[in-house]
Order: sequence, then C-alpha cells, then structure tokens
Amino acid sequence: MPRIPSTDHISSHRAGYPPSEPGKGQHATDAREIKSVETTIQATEHNESRHWHNRLISFCKEKINRFIHPAPSMKVSDLVDDLTKYNPENPQKVLAALKLHAGHIKLHRSEDGRLGISDGKIAISTETMKAVVKSIQLSSMDMAYEYLRKGKTPPDGFLQQVLLTHIHRKIRLAMQYEKTSGLPVMQQQLQGREQYGVHPEQQYEYIKNLLIKVGIKDEKTFTFERMLEFKKELRNNLVLPIEEQKSATGNKVKSIDSEALNHQQPSLPQLPEPKKTGHFIEKEDRKHIQQLASGERFFANIHLKDIGNRIKRNILRNKRYQIYNFFILLTGAILTAIFPPAGIAIGIAVAVGLITDLGYIAFWSSSTELWRRVRMVRGLKQIKKYADFDYTSFDKSNDKKRKKLINKLRYRCTHKTFSQIYNAYADLEKQAIKLKTMAEKKQTTLAESIALEKEKALYFERRKKLKANLFYFDKLIENVVISRTILENRHIKDLEDLWNSKFKDMPPEKREELFKSVTTNKKLTIHGHQIKTNDKKWMQHIIPHWMNSARHTASQPDSDNAGIEPKKESAAFKSAGILKSMIQDFFYTQVKGTLYKNLVKIFKIAGKRGSTINLTPVAPKITVSGALCYVAFFFADMAADHANTKVNKKRMAKMIKKQPDYTRQLFGKRLRTGREEVGTLRSLAKQELEPMVDHLLQSIKSMEDIGNSLEEARQRSELLNKGPYESMSDEEAAIVILKHAALQQLLDQEINSAFGTFYRVVQEKSANWNKQIAKTLIGNSVRVVSTVSEGQERRYTPGAARVRESADQYSHNKHQRLSSEDFLHSIRNQPCGRLIIRFRTGEISEGLALKEIRELDSLDELLDLRTWIEKAQREGSYQKHEETLRLFHSIITYVIGSKYNSSQSPQHPSGNQRPIDPV
Repeated sequence: MPRIPSTDHISSHRAGYPPSEPGKGQHATDAREIKSVETTIQATEHNESRHWHNRLISFCKEKINRFIHPAPSMKVSDLVDDLTKYNPENPQKVLAALKLHAGHIKLHRSEDGRLGISDGKIAISTETMKAVVKSIQLSSMDMAYEYLRKGKTPPDGFLQQVLLTHIHRKIRLAMQYEKTSGLPVMQQQLQGREQYGVHPEQQYEYIKNLLIKVGIKDEKTFTFERMLEFKKELRNNLVLPIEEQKSATGNKVKSIDSEALNHQQPSLPQLPEPKKTGHFIEKEDRKHIQQLASGERFFANIHLKDIGNRIKRNILRNKRYQIYNFFILLTGAILTAIFPPAGIAIGIAVAVGLITDLGYIAFWSSSTELWRRVRMVRGLKQIKKYADFDYTSFDKSNDKKRKKLINKLRYRCTHKTFSQIYNAYADLEKQAIKLKTMAEKKQTTLAESIALEKEKALYFERRKKLKANLFYFDKLIENVVISRTILENRHIKDLEDLWNSKFKDMPPEKREELFKSVTTNKKLTIHGHQIKTNDKKWMQHIIPHWMNSARHTASQPDSDNAGIEPKKESAAFKSAGILKSMIQDFFYTQVKGTLYKNLVKIFKIAGKRGSTINLTPVAPKITVSGALCYVAFFFADMAADHANTKVNKKRMAKMIKKQPDYTRQLFGKRLRTGREEVGTLRSLAKQELEPMVDHLLQSIKSMEDIGNSLEEARQRSELLNKGPYESMSDEEAAIVILKHAALQQLLDQEINSAFGTFYRVVQEKSANWNKQIAKTLIGNSVRVVSTVSEGQERRYTPGAARVRESADQYSHNKHQRLSSEDFLHSIRNQPCGRLIIRFRTGEISEGLALKEIRELDSLDELLDLRTWIEKAQREGSYQKHEETLRLFHSIITYVIGSKYNSSQSPQHPSGNQRPIDPV
C-alpha cells in the first residue's frame, strides 16, 4: 500500500513554514553545514531539472520505473477512507481531488446529486498520493483552476457539490467583514441581497442563475474568464470580496471576530459610496495565472518564441564565424570547379564537395557539443561532491578540492552559463518593456486586466529564470574571490616579519634602488606581465600594503596607477607564437578531416554489397592551393577576432563610465539596448575567464613556493644561529615580496575586468528594470502584486529618506563613543551580534563565520559588524585574532561594495587592496 504522507508534514510544507531552529553549540554548527550542503545540491538539481533534455530523461526514467516497479493495488473504499481524514468536512472534495490525479477512477452522481465512487481495486503510486493530498488541502476554487491548468473537465456534480458551497461561504464571510469595514452598500447590492434571500434553496438558485448568466451552465462550460465575469457579477449585485474590502480600507480591519460582531461596534468614518465596480482580480486568480505562466499549456507559444529568439541571438552573436564558414565553403566550391576530380562532371563534383563540407561541419559541431555535454554532466557530479567541504577554510588540504571545483565551474560557465545568462536577461528586458508599455495604459476591460496579470506573471518567471541561471556563475565568483583572499592572507604574517627584519629600517633611497634592481628578474615575470617602474611612486603602487601605513582607510588607487603591465614582446617573438599556433591548428584540422573521411568511407563500405571491398584507410592529402587558402583564412580570422575584441573593449569602457553608446542601423544610428551591452560583456568575459582561472590556480602553486622558500630560510637561519631571515639575501627577500604583490595585482585586475563587470551589469540592469516596473505600476494606480515586489510593497519619499539619514547620523555618532564590548552588548540580539558571540565562544569556525557574513542580507547588519571589528582593532583587545579580524573586515567591505554600492563606477584595485565589485 502506498505511503500516505502525514497531515503535519504536508500542511507545514504547503504553508511554507521554516524548519525548526537547530540547537546550540556543535549541533547547531553541524546543522548549518548540512543545511548549506543540502541547499547547494538542491539548487543544482532544481536548475538542471528545468532543461528539456533533463526533463526528457526524467520522464523516461519515471516510465521505466513504473513498468519495472508497478504501484501496489488497494481497495478504493480504503483509499477514500484514508484520504478523508485530510478534509473530513468535505468528502466530496476528496473524490474530486482523487479524480483529478487518478483519471482512471470513475465517479458517478447519486439521486441527491452527490458524487459517488464504485468500490473495487486500484493501483496508485506514492507520488500520485502526495499530489492528491496536496489538492485536497487547496480551496475549492484553487482545485477548479487546477482542473483547468491540466486541461481536464471537472466531474459532473463538482459545481453543485464543491464549488457552490465554497462560493456561499465566501459570500457570508464577506458580508460579515463588511459590518466591520465601514464600507457603504450600493443600491444595486441591496437589491441583489433581497433576491439572494436567507433560505439556502433561494440562495443556491440565485447563484446558479448568475452562473448561467455568464455562460457557466455545467462543468463543461466552466472557464477562467467566465469565472472572473461571475465574480464581477457578485461584486456588483451582492458584496465586495474581503480582499477588495481590505484594499479599499487600507487593511485596517485585521480579522473577523464572531464575538465582536455581536457587540456594538464603535462608529467608523463612513467612506463615500463606491461606484459600480468593474473587475478585481483576487489573489487566487493571480495565483492561477502565475502557475499557468510557469506551466506548459497556457504559454505554449512563449516557449516556441523563446526558442526562436535564442536561435536568432545565436546567429547574430556568431555571425563572424558563419561568414567565415560561408567563405570557406565558397572557396572550396571554386577550387573544385577549377580542379575537378578526374572523370566527374564539374557540377556533380561541386555539389558532392559542398555536401561533404557541410557534413564535416555538422559532424564535428555535434560531436563537440556532445563531448561538452558529457564533460558538464561529469562536472556537475563533482560540483555536488565538493559541496560538502568548507571552501572558506585556510587549510591547505582543501586546495586540491578548491582547484577541482573552480575548474568544473569554469568549464560549465564558459560553454553554457554565459549564454544562458545572456538569453535569460534578453528575455527579461523584452518582457519588461512589454509589461511597462502595457501598464502605462489604463485597463478598461476584463480581458485587458487578465492580459496585464499574465504579463506580470511572465515577468516574474523571467526574473526567476535569470536568478537560476546566475547560480553557477555566482558560485564561481564566490570561490574565486575567497581563493584570492586566502592567497593574500596565508603567508601575510611571515611576509610582515620578513619586511620588518629586512626593509622597514632601510633608507628609502637604498630600498627603492634594491627593489628596482630585481624587477628585471625572470621570477617576477607573472603570466606575461611585468612590474611597472617608470613612475616615481611605483613602489606605492605595487606594494601599498608595506608602503602605506594607513592602508585600511586609504582610498582605492586608480586603474592608471596599477603596479603591473603586459610585458612588451619583440616582433620576432610574436611572429614565432603566431607561426606555432598556425601549425598546431593546421595539424589539428588535418587530423579532423582525415577522421571524418575515414568514417564516411566506413559507412560506404557498410552499405555496399559485393565481394570486393577496399579497406585501405584514407590518408591526409595536402595540396598547395589548400595550404595557401588555409593560411589566408587563418590570418583573416585572426585579424577579425582582434578587431572585434578591440571594439568590445571600447564598448565596455563606455559602460563602466556610464557613457551612452550607439550602433549602426539601416538609416543612421541608434542607442544600444541593454541586451546588446550584456552580449558584448558576455563575449569578453568568456574570453578572459579561462586565462584568469589558469592564473589563479597557478598562483596557488606559486604561493606554496613562496611559503616553502620562507620556511627554508627560517630553517637555515636556525642552523646558523642567526635571526629568522638573516640567511636570505636582500635581493631574494625583495623578489619574494614583489612576487606576492604582483600575483595579487594581476588577479585583482582580471577579477574586476569583464569577468566581474558582466555580472555587475546584469544585476544592475535587471534591478533597474524591476524598479521601473514597480514605479510604473504604482504611478498608474495599478495594484502591485507579488510578481513584482515579491510580497512586499516598499514606499520611498524624500522626507522619509531625510529622516532616516539624520537618524543614521545620530546613531553613528552615538556608536562611535562606545567601546567594543558596550557596542557588542547593544547589538547582542541582532544576527551580527549573535554571530560575534558564537565565534568568540568557539561555536563556529572561521570558515563558517566567513560564510555567514556573506549570507547577511541587511546593510545595517554588515555596517554594525564592521563597526565592531574596527573598534576591536583600534583597542587592541583581540591581538591574537588580528589576522582573522582583518580578513573579516575585508570580506565585509567587499560584500557591501558588491551588494549595495553597485551603482558606483567600478574601480580596478592594485596591490594588496581588496578587489572591488566582482559580484
């Protein structure tokens, strides 16, 4: 017998109740770790389940499992008895829910009109049982809408036995609420109530007549639009629904108290008599529209349009490669016409050559895509596998896991996530423009109001889709920034000791001369970059951590003052690199062509019939004309790629400076759209991602070498009975310090280039559209539903802003006078205060504290936490944890800058400063 889930489990899950609070101490830490792991794995599985190929696989698995493990049989009467406990007051609703999900069950109507079911045996799975229980706990109207969403007709008797009972109950509650709301009753409503009467038979007859009036004669004629027309008739002829009354009175009446209704109510201010109401879409109606927007039926055309838009964007995005392939095919056809194979007509030879070339392109494109899919599936398993380790820990044992996780995320983002984010944002922008245009117009008919609600629901789905597609990229950014932070702080204490013992007391002129003399050392050539020494303050730019005593409060340096620059290469070196790339690509192309020709020959042999079969493999054939064409196309593609990248970088610079940019069209120019700007950043970020991650992973290894050299120096000094680093020469010490700084500067520049700008611009533009939509809806007196505000309406006025600013300033001045302990006492009941206390008592580790800091979703909490850290640093009361406090301060500054200061122009940090706004 299938397991019927418990009532408590289903009801609490449906109501969205949060899980119970975990215990304290180590149990709380374990619970948080398990919750974080489960959240990552669940989010990963949810994101993957949305794609069509994964849905197809799940569908096939479900069918196979049903065939191998059929559902057990049970008596229908026992099943109904077990289900009735979920709604004992309305057993008719139980039968309707069972019919909805188990369609092979046959219902009939008895003589009194009630629904009945014939006894027998039925096979029903546990999944179907859960769906039945969930439907039972819906309201009758929600269940009727669920029938419509599934494309099914409610069973005979559903209107009379289930829906009419629900409608009468809503009418009674609305009339009771009207007594406390103070709303006047219209003359038309008074006349309708006289016809409605007080006897149940008269009331049922009145409601049935209204249903027939709007076209609902039976279950077969029940539709969503007709139900809205029926609700309109109820509002005009009987009573406004409670939801509309609350909106009219500002939700001043909290609830209906039957005891309070029997006492004399205080006189409420009487509102003017409302005009004849038109239409009001209630919450249950909006919920139905939202679920339709996320389903497969109501918006079926939307899915087809999305596929068409993705194909169009792919063509526009890759037009350079398509032009390149077109000219290759054209050149091949011309060469075949000039040098046709012996014994074959020119026309036939050209046609065969084109078909062969098209087959070659199609074969290798599909093979490459299939191989990428396989790698992404394997990578997804690795991402789930490494969700269970604390990647914020400084422990070196996690370096290997962190490298693998970043590599898998890098591959997935390069070949899939960037395109998904771009498509999701483009769909969001187009939907926002459509919704904004529609909301600016006044909705005068029911059809227009329904259309507006549909567009709102679809807009919300677009937002959810964009957020889901940002999941893997967000994880990649998080791991990259944390890895960068760990690199900075892992050996910082040893490097400080090295600086203090070697260079702190050295005369500035001698120190600068020494450091400048070692900048040409090969060890300081970092991934094709070298240290800039042509500026007078070059040391302040490359090692501000050591040269600037007020580094915590110093402003970020300009991007022009970066301490490193690309190394200038000679023309001969560049030519050698180009020649090497050309030879490698030519060899790779020949191998692919040879494999394809041999596969074609194998298929030809398999299709032949006869005794003579030629099994000689096809060898690569290189001709002078083919080689010359390859060289020409290689340089043409390289030049086009260089020009395209140069144009994209200019466009990105304008985006960073918030300058308008234009693009050509048939007649003149036009302003570039947001999706075009996101497409530009996508192209650059995709190019820069792989080298950035390679540099990061190599930097982790270089930092290990730095740590080993420092450890060896200490051991040699101990053997020689010298100071900690006296056995290391000044030149070697300067190289170690400069290399440590140069590695960080290069990572900072790469993190804050197109990689971070892409994410920031997507977030900024989507948030800006959300603000515009909300402002348009509120400004035009359109009801703001949860699809835009996600359940909260926030109102902003200049006066309120000034009050808050003055209050914040007063609070800031007051907090500055408190000690760290007094300040902690004042915030002990806030999440940030509890986090500090738990960390001090040892309930959570540094890694978990770092993770919880990133999860704080309030600017005030982050500012309070940073204020306490600054107080503790100034007072020196936490000297043993100074390094940890410095790390926490850096992460908090980064989170504040990424989440709440994204509207400011990004800056490119240098040296040991925190990277600005990669998220």
